[in-house]
Amino acid sequence: MLVIDASSLDVHDINTKIKNAISKGMKVKVRNADRVYGIAAGLAQGEVEIDGDVGDFVAMLIGTREQKEKGEPGPRITINGNAGNYLADGAWNGEVVVKGNAGFGVGIYAYGGRIIVYGSAGDGVGQVLKGATIIINGDVGDEAGLYMVGGDIVIIGNAGKLLGNWMIRGRIFVGGEYESLGNNTREEIPSSDEREYLRKLLSKYDIAFNVGKFRKIVPLSVRPFYSR
Repeated sequence: MLVIDASSLDVHDINTKIKNAISKGMKVKVRNADRVYGIAAGLAQGEVEIDGDVGDFVAMLIGTREQKEKGEPGPRITINGNAGNYLADGAWNGEVVVKGNAGFGVGIYAYGGRIIVYGSAGDGVGQVLKGATIIINGDVGDEAGLYMVGGDIVIIGNAGKLLGNWMIRGRIFVGGEYESLGNNTREEIPSSDEREYLRKLLSKYDIAFNVGKFRKIVPLSVRPFYSR
């Protein structure tokens, strides 16, 4: 395993070291990265563990379209602390696990892969989500799922205002309460198949929750900006 002390390095040097180590079949551990933005950006494979907190844009653009289309595994990034804003922005594939909390815009524009936050997250979770699966084991802020066009958002706790605002496709499952639904949304009861899907998904990440408590938020129309 390669251990990188990020305290005196810029993000280019850190990411170069990460990619070089992974190309040699090594795992990577990064320390002292709380003020660094963009760690592991564009990473296509390998395993990276970040000890402690990390800055914004970690794991952005990870994985590839080809991996997603072929069902191949992508990179795995684990954060043993809190993540900043825009976690896994634009990710194509892979798995990002945050043991603490995350800031604004978790999984924004993410096309694929899974993003798991064991704490809570800020506003804007899964905005313009394309196809990834996002699990938040705590609460989320306002406008989760804004303009989402695919994928799943699973919220174990509570959500803020305008949940799913102007969503077009995809599903939001919420286990707690929400302050308000957004435009073009409706609440449904998950099907038995969806409850089984949620049970297996949460079990994989050791999240204990009664899936019978979930409510599903879906769009009213896939063409909300056009007259009928």
